[in-house]
Amino acid sequence: MLFKQSANLKMEEVRKFVPVSAATAFQNIAPFIESAEVTYIVPILGSDFYAQLLAFYTDPSATIEGITDTNRPHFSRLLEYVQRALINLTYNYGYDFMNTIMNDAGFHRQETDTEKGLYKYQEDALKSGFKNNGFNALDTMLSFIENHLNDFPLFKNSHNYTIRRSSLIPSTQVMDQIFDINNSRLVFLKVSRFVTQVEDFEIGAVLGAGLYKRAKEEIIKDEPDLKIKTLLPYIQRPLVHLAIARASFQLGVNVTDRGLFFESQESTLINSGKTTPLTDQQFYLLGVKSEKTGNDYLELLRGFLLANAGDYPDYISPGGSPFIRNNAGKTSTWV
Repeated sequence: MLFKQSANLKMEEVRKFVPVSAATAFQNIAPFIESAEVTYIVPILGSDFYAQLLAFYTDPSATIEGITDTNRPHFSRLLEYVQRALINLTYNYGYDFMNTIMNDAGFHRQETDTEKGLYKYQEDALKSGFKNNGFNALDTMLSFIENHLNDFPLFKNSHNYTIRRSSLIPSTQVMDQIFDINNSRLVFLKVSRFVTQVEDFEIGAVLGAGLYKRAKEEIIKDEPDLKIKTLLPYIQRPLVHLAIARASFQLGVNVTDRGLFFESQESTLINSGKTTPLTDQQFYLLGVKSEKTGNDYLELLRGFLLANAGDYPDYISPGGSPFIRNNAGKTSTWV
């Protein structure tokens, strides 16, 4: 693990990131640290890169393949970023269990005359804070790695890096620049599957098979072709807005054995919250607005391609006979 008991006799290492009590027993949170590592950190870094970072954490002065005097300071900084994300996600992951005493008599919640349990709204805010801080720290970690990619060559072999590079919207920051998601990695991950759908259907249809293939091949290169780099913003703007439109009816969906529910928080008399259905109108308006904006940007993409057709020989402009059309709903009919 990237935290160890010998460095946390009084939670010294953990307290650099989360203000926990020095009296906390490290062994009580160790299982949740391990679970959070397996769930979040290892899949993002890749097993080889994680093993390298773990070896560095175990003995920073040891001779480790791929770590030199030049990049050693960057490994130290990366370790801090990873630990910050990991400990926040640990407390989010294990919050309910840490709050519970389990013994032969069952499950209990400890209270004393001087220490009382949190109100429900405080618990919700705390869990949400750990979750958001953890995922935001993952973004910071990834940005640092990508800004110093030559120092972390093993990251290039990770499945996560391959997937990110092959996407036309590779990061939270790129999406946030086009549509305000409060720089949230949680939202980015939720919308990513819809980004893939829009890439496959709308963007692929506009670019055509040849140019779409070329764009996807170029973006994974360290130095993409300049013409593709110029084209990329025209692709990304409609892509993000259309992905938001597709996601608008599903971002708040909670799938349970009782069916599908849209969730939100509603204040109650005791400052707590409860799950309530949202109106379809809110999702509908978001979807309609995003779809219109996305389609407007698609027209700009088509216009750019037509105006610069010489730079994109793979692009085939739409054509065909004006007499071939769908006659449904028309006041006149071609025969």
